[in-house]
Amino acid sequence: MTSEIEERIHEALGKHPLERIGDGYRVVHPGGVGTGTLRLLPVDRDGEGPRVLSIVEITAEYLAPALRRFHPAGVQRLNALSLHGAFDLQGDLLVQKAQLSIYSNEVSAPFMAWLALTAFGQQLPLGQSTALATASAAVLEQQRAHHGLPRQWNQPISAESLQATVASLHSRGLAASHNEKAVWAEVPLSGTCPSRSIDPQAETALLQVNVGTPHPIAGAGYLASLSLPWPKAPADPAGTCRRLNELEMARPDFVPRLGAWGLHGPDDVPRYTCFIPSPEPFVDLHSTMIWWQAVRAAWIRDELWVAGEGLDFAKLAPAAAPAPAA
Repeated sequence: MTSEIEERIHEALGKHPLERIGDGYRVVHPGGVGTGTLRLLPVDRDGEGPRVLSIVEITAEYLAPALRRFHPAGVQRLNALSLHGAFDLQGDLLVQKAQLSIYSNEVSAPFMAWLALTAFGQQLPLGQSTALATASAAVLEQQRAHHGLPRQWNQPISAESLQATVASLHSRGLAASHNEKAVWAEVPLSGTCPSRSIDPQAETALLQVNVGTPHPIAGAGYLASLSLPWPKAPADPAGTCRRLNELEMARPDFVPRLGAWGLHGPDDVPRYTCFIPSPEPFVDLHSTMIWWQAVRAAWIRDELWVAGEGLDFAKLAPAAAPAPAA
């Protein structure tokens, strides 16, 4: 069974001179700067109710000689600026991966196809410029000018749309509010207090979608974030980000993996961010993205959180390799 999303992807990419690989498409970018692939991965999942039919996986390999080498912590700092997926190292090779799950009951096939195609087209060009821009302020300005993307919208999101998003969050029992450029909410990770504004010690995940903070390279768009409380700081913040990204990619039944857990601020605090470039408001995308973050926070709460202690670092540890046969 081929979904409408897959059909739309094939129709769009079939018009371009791309290399056809077994489960998708491959492009070699000019000048040997890297390669990009879009693959449609089958999912073996039975049962009743909505099913994941396949996963769209978009991957870039960065090969440009001018691209400096990143150490593990540097890659996770780069993830604080990522768009269209999470950066990682495979040996010395910088790679980036994004995923979208295709569901049998998907109601917005054109939008999901647009997300996949946009990620495939922009991932390596914008990702490379973002990585190069970490070298200096001068390189940042050079790369920003190279793309020339708009840095603000000509019209704002309507107040009615923002109010409707907050009302939907309130209807689910979540603390939420908004201003003219952002909507934010909190998801309790333990206890019964719904907000840190009531109890500063409440263990809640802070969610936000902001349209007033342009990306350094990609310009205007939607910046979603998820911030955790840290009762106990991770001993290895970079490793925590990398493992959270790995765990998300291993979940076929999950919200889009278009952002990344990365290191933020001078203290290298792990935080999730997802930026979707858009030259103008996209109908209700702020609402969609805040709910994506709420699902992500619920996953953290249900599978990785210990009340009073924070993330269960034992569960973040990679599974041990099976013992060799006797």
